[in-house]
Amino acid sequence: MSARRAALPVLLVLPLLFLAAELVLRHHGLPYWLWFNLDPSYTYLVSGMRLAQGMPPVIVEHPGTPVQILVALLLHLSPAAGAESILWRASTVILLLDAAALWLLGWGIRRRFGALLPALLAQTAPFLTMLGLKFGIEVEPEPLLLFAVLLLGIGLTEEVVAPRAASLWLLAFAAGFGVAAKVTFAPLGLAPLFMIGGWRRRGFYVALAALWLGIWLVPEIPNLGRMIGWFAAVARDSGTYGTGPATVIDAARYPHNFIKLFFARPLFFVVFIAALAALAARRHERRALALAASPGERALLGILVAQLAQMLLVAKHPSAHYVLPALELSGPALAFIWLVLRETRPDRPVLLQRGFAAVLALIVLFQSAAFIRQDNEMQREGAGARSIDLARDFPSCAHVYDFMASAPAQAWFYNDDFGGRPYAAQLKARMPANDYFSVPWRPGVIRDWDGEVAPADLASRYPCIALRGIDAGRLRAIADRFGPVFAGAASCRAGSETILVAGAACPKS
Repeated sequence: MSARRAALPVLLVLPLLFLAAELVLRHHGLPYWLWFNLDPSYTYLVSGMRLAQGMPPVIVEHPGTPVQILVALLLHLSPAAGAESILWRASTVILLLDAAALWLLGWGIRRRFGALLPALLAQTAPFLTMLGLKFGIEVEPEPLLLFAVLLLGIGLTEEVVAPRAASLWLLAFAAGFGVAAKVTFAPLGLAPLFMIGGWRRRGFYVALAALWLGIWLVPEIPNLGRMIGWFAAVARDSGTYGTGPATVIDAARYPHNFIKLFFARPLFFVVFIAALAALAARRHERRALALAASPGERALLGILVAQLAQMLLVAKHPSAHYVLPALELSGPALAFIWLVLRETRPDRPVLLQRGFAAVLALIVLFQSAAFIRQDNEMQREGAGARSIDLARDFPSCAHVYDFMASAPAQAWFYNDDFGGRPYAAQLKARMPANDYFSVPWRPGVIRDWDGEVAPADLASRYPCIALRGIDAGRLRAIADRFGPVFAGAASCRAGSETILVAGAACPKS
């Protein structure tokens, strides 16, 4: 058996481990109506429903069209399936795409670099932060952004060794797809520009990326005005999501935000610094020999610039999961560090091999422990959220769900209301009549499927009232609207959620 064929089973190990890890986390973290899942998975479900019915989607902020198109397609293929079933299937499709792309990345690097170790290093991409695995179980852009990162790594590998039109098409598809999934992916599209030879080929790449982006954004054409207005406000204003003074950034907070993002994940900045060191060593070697920069060097430099650019962009209103593509791109970066150091020290292959094998072993060791912690957290949060069910434990009470609260009705109401209430009438007929809701864009207001409900009316109609949510302060504010009704109310805990009950006691364990 040839060495190349013998490597194929080895290259399946990390993709299969990735798939197994995600399925374990998902098993412990579902259903999707739990408070830590319902936003945005159910938002994408509502958007997909609208798209399947020929209406414009709800979401313009990401834009997120690849996720919405996938959900719409699954709804078309399985019109009788329930919400949780559709979301489960969408998640499964995304995870299978990620696993396949992860294998293809390893196979491509093994084929083009002629070694197994850099291929395995590149395949650590989804394991370098547990945040990626945590968000990977959701039906949202993040797990598809991993797919785009892996395609980008494949395209960079091909362009380094065998530049041709096909590699440009792949790089352009990855960039257009990634930006359509979430606009914060855009800085990663800079990476190919550093290694594509000639301005004509660079222009072709940019044009193709714009074409792919345009294709993916076709469902958003009716929302184009609203989308442009949203992104203009986000770009112009210094506050979160288009709020605050129109100074682009908050100069007082921006440096702190950037430093916090950059150094929050040790594996990221260690790989980043290692890449800088490898490039510096290679540059010193080249200057001594009067050589030009190699394609591998340019690719690694492009990756670093893209990662830094995404950090700078997200620092405007920081959120750790917004920089997941930059973190995951560290996997391919490790492979290109190996390539650059091989060019720098071709006389020390054994030392290079042992050093990077140790790096791979340390990643596996530390991230295995991190996965166990993440899975324990998922089990704890899931079990806690399910430990109290208002419908089961307080059947005669009025149930008031605030913002993030674990209940199927709340998952539907929160996301349907966010989308302009397109399905309120149908949902009213299917959901319990004693469920009521409060959403953050109408603070303190209690609503049912028809509109606002007075707290005094609920107090007069029900023998008890149960409030549930993740923010205890918000629940207290809602309770205050009932006047003396909640004086001496019972306070229960369901994992991270608080439940205040007037007129009844907390259920026994």
